[in-house]
Amino acid sequence: MYAQGWIGMPVEQIPTPALVVDVEKLDRNLATMADYLARVKTNIRPHAKTHKTPAIGHKQMRAGAIGLCCATVGEAEVMVYSGIPEVMIANEIVDPLSVRRAVNLARQARVLMIVDDPENVRNIGAAARQYGAMVDVLVDLDVGQGRCGARSLEALVELAREVERTKGIRLRGVFGYEGHVQFIPDRQERTAKGQDANGRLVRAAKELSGLGMNIEIVSGAGTGTYDIAGEFPGITEIQAGSYIFMDGTYQKLGLPFEQSLTVLATVVSRPAADIAVFDVGLKGISPERFNPSVQNCGTGAIEVKSLSEEHSVTRLSDAADPRPGDKMHFIPSHCCTTVNLYDSMFVVRQGRVEAIWPVAARRA
Repeated sequence: MYAQGWIGMPVEQIPTPALVVDVEKLDRNLATMADYLARVKTNIRPHAKTHKTPAIGHKQMRAGAIGLCCATVGEAEVMVYSGIPEVMIANEIVDPLSVRRAVNLARQARVLMIVDDPENVRNIGAAARQYGAMVDVLVDLDVGQGRCGARSLEALVELAREVERTKGIRLRGVFGYEGHVQFIPDRQERTAKGQDANGRLVRAAKELSGLGMNIEIVSGAGTGTYDIAGEFPGITEIQAGSYIFMDGTYQKLGLPFEQSLTVLATVVSRPAADIAVFDVGLKGISPERFNPSVQNCGTGAIEVKSLSEEHSVTRLSDAADPRPGDKMHFIPSHCCTTVNLYDSMFVVRQGRVEAIWPVAARRA
């Protein structure tokens, strides 16, 4: 954690590598999403795994979120203990200790859990009865990603019936994440496949509702499909996370959100006229999908060729001439796995540090 003495300093004086968030762009992203969802009358339960930062979670709640999604029980604990009133743990939780932690958390806030296995349902119910808690549950349907979730409507119906039979838990709805659609570059194809996934989820919700089951929530979507699911009849909420920061992957989709998150790095070497080496490597920025890019340097002017633990080696065009000591902003290919590398982020407004926010759920 950096001392608050950094507040007010110019961004150029931040020690590198550093995670930097332009708060004005962040706020505009929040407003863009909120304005859109208000028009289509769909809720958002944004994913906290993107930022792992309570300060941002509370910003999202003030911008109209109905709660937060969390990837782990630890993330959910951090958010609830910071005052977030409702969280969805958007993964199956089966480890006995983790189940007990999640159920105990439901005594302090509204907690929604995702299930795709009858035995897991019974275990959650047993823990809920032990702790005197009531846990809300969504049944998970595989809508084409091929990861978790019931593989058929029949299996989903049986799962939902098991939830209804189990004391200590209550059925609230259905969950289905179209992760396989998020990064399809062609808008027409992304829309068609997103609508197909949404259709599967909504049809399942209608089937369960027709059987007399309580289906209040139909939850899906991410940043890449936010405006596909957001307008799909029957979807009640979306789970987008990366829209607040953006990254190199989502930039390719032409979404109406700004790049608010960067990693600031310093040139530490110019060993040749066409090479510059920066002080950020694999320990400071994620190359999960492809190498990061350098912001505002012109097309191809500075190209990241390779990353080692502590260094980025870049190739320079004739027009680029960064010198040792110069600082530049890098855009990661994946924002979530980059944020997870840092304990805190520098919050910048108009070129100066306004705050330092702890990434409190980093190790959760």
